[in-house]
Amino acid sequence: MCGITAAITLAGRSGYSKTTSATNGGLDAAGGSKRRTLSNGHSSQTSIDLKSQLASSLDAIKHRGPDSYGTWTSPDGNIGLGSCRLAINGLGPGGDQPFTNSDGTIHAVVNGELYDHQRIRNDMVKLSGFKFRGGSDSEIVVALYEYYGVSFLSKLRGEFALCIYDSKKQLFLAARDRSGVKPLFWTIHDGRLLLASEAKALLPFDWLPEWDVRSIIDLGWFTEERTIFKGLRKIRPGHYITCLSLDHISEGQYWDHDYPDKDILETRSEAEMVEGVRERLLDAVRVRLQADVPVGIHLSGGIDSSVIAGMAKHLLDKGEVKLGNDGTHRLRCLGVAFDETSGKDESGMTEYEGLRVYTLTRAVIAQRTADFLGVDFQKAQMNEAELATNFEEAVWFDEQPHFELGFVGKHALSKLTRDSGIKTIISGQGSDEIFGGYDVYLMDYLREPDKAWPEESFADSKRLEKLQTTGIAAEKMFRTWTGHNGAQVPEQLRSEIPAFAASLAMPPIALAPWTSCFRCPLPQVTMIENIDERTRNLMRTKWHPLHGAQYLWNKTALPNMLLTNLSDRTEMSHSVEGRVPFLDHNLMEYVNNLPPSIKLRYDPETDSVTEKWILRQASRPFITDELYTRKKHPYTAPVVFAVGGPMHQLMTKLITQENVEALGFVDWNGTKDQVEKAFSTQDQVMLRSAFGIAQWIVLGKRFGISKAVKPDW
Repeated sequence: MCGITAAITLAGRSGYSKTTSATNGGLDAAGGSKRRTLSNGHSSQTSIDLKSQLASSLDAIKHRGPDSYGTWTSPDGNIGLGSCRLAINGLGPGGDQPFTNSDGTIHAVVNGELYDHQRIRNDMVKLSGFKFRGGSDSEIVVALYEYYGVSFLSKLRGEFALCIYDSKKQLFLAARDRSGVKPLFWTIHDGRLLLASEAKALLPFDWLPEWDVRSIIDLGWFTEERTIFKGLRKIRPGHYITCLSLDHISEGQYWDHDYPDKDILETRSEAEMVEGVRERLLDAVRVRLQADVPVGIHLSGGIDSSVIAGMAKHLLDKGEVKLGNDGTHRLRCLGVAFDETSGKDESGMTEYEGLRVYTLTRAVIAQRTADFLGVDFQKAQMNEAELATNFEEAVWFDEQPHFELGFVGKHALSKLTRDSGIKTIISGQGSDEIFGGYDVYLMDYLREPDKAWPEESFADSKRLEKLQTTGIAAEKMFRTWTGHNGAQVPEQLRSEIPAFAASLAMPPIALAPWTSCFRCPLPQVTMIENIDERTRNLMRTKWHPLHGAQYLWNKTALPNMLLTNLSDRTEMSHSVEGRVPFLDHNLMEYVNNLPPSIKLRYDPETDSVTEKWILRQASRPFITDELYTRKKHPYTAPVVFAVGGPMHQLMTKLITQENVEALGFVDWNGTKDQVEKAFSTQDQVMLRSAFGIAQWIVLGKRFGISKAVKPDW
């Protein structure tokens, strides 16, 4: 686990200049931005010393890897790789990066964790005689690439982002794991291809961020590879980019989700499928417990993290795995508990006319689960004052907005984790995505009968009746969260996209009038047009609507929000490595090929649909009866904040006329009364809008972003 950075001077480009010009809009002679001192303490570098820039880049993300750092630069100074390391496996200097093959022609930096590495090591020694220098899991990248070429990516199992330079082929390659657990950003600036684990690591290369107003408005940063910064892109999950001969840049895909033909009858028995899930999930947990440092579990009180904890305890008790390099560490669980005065009730449940929305982190249930398993449980207690205190720092690490405050709680939880001596954490992230756990999936499940697993008790008349009532309830919930119910989406588009996408929108924010020049499409258009036609045809003709919804969620909300704001960034902000068993590709591929009615199951006795039905069955031996029968409770932060309280004071301090006008794309006249109205009325949509604006303000100040202005087209 680490932070990585790379710089490649492209052939035929002028490179970057040490001098700056007072003219030409603040650009230097080579088209780069002028030097600027930033409020975060970093200043952009003007030295031509690439090693110095790499070192400064790594310093900007040293929270990702405080244990050691290293760089490699080509003899001509045109190519550089850097890594700051969080030592997890192979703790000695043999695990320091960058890695190099025996003849010095292949160099690599790797962020993340690769599993089954010992088996792969043995295979590569037999196949190619590769000489490993240490015990780090990441070193297998060099051995695999040297033997298999670019196709080595399909051999990797785990959460990763990586960069490789092959001097023989003059080939640079950068890739990201299948689900996008680990981040990797890239841009072309001043004649160079720049890459890094976080945007702030690009600042020392003279990159000065600008707001991508179009992406902010049409939610391109949420639905595809764009970010909130102009020209900065994410490598897509399951994709890689190559730069051949230091000139031609192209993108490729090595993995994607796939689902079965909805018209083909499933022949496996329920028992066989339950065992298939249990087997693969146990294996995914087993490999993620292996580390040379203590491993903990983030326990929220829901079924997802609880089954991970239950399976981990089972594997440890059976002696199938040991914790730490000496096997003496106890299993420890950690969670976040929000203060009882934060607008929660004991159950944590709010009803939107039949559609249940849960808002309480389940610390009490998590404690009961820990007691049931006989493991230690520590809580990060969060009240409103703690949320306000941690808000700005959490935003800086996230580098993008999140319209509710769960990310601040996760930021604090990671601090507790690190302070407890734990460097590696396992979470239940990704379960809802593959097993159909979100309420928004219900409408898509009900849209068509499940011909692969027909249920006599679920007649079409009953299915259509539930579809109608679910749709009404969903619209009311969406209106509570976003301020609209999706009615503005054209009918022809609504028939193609899933229920959650129909109401895709950021909370209403008063935009500056000039932003209308972009004529941005609806976010739904942005989302669906980002999907290639081959896949859209599969969604229309072959896949059940539930699977189409899962595909889109896995391409948008999961990597671009949940794995960013609530996973990697909040974990790595305190140097904690996150591992996600539910996103193990062996498990995902198996679950993807299960019938919809095995994931969601209609119960005629209660006239209700149980989400994640097969996960419940597979988890049964490892969890309490309480969790087996309990409905899903999403992880969310407080929703009620006192007038004059810490959050109100913070929003008042941040959302000022000066700060809003400095953004350039938000209208002050439409914003100036928002904070007072939001807190006095406790309007959830207005509160989320205020939180979003405040986060833009924090990022604008920390990154030193200039005011956005109307393009001069």
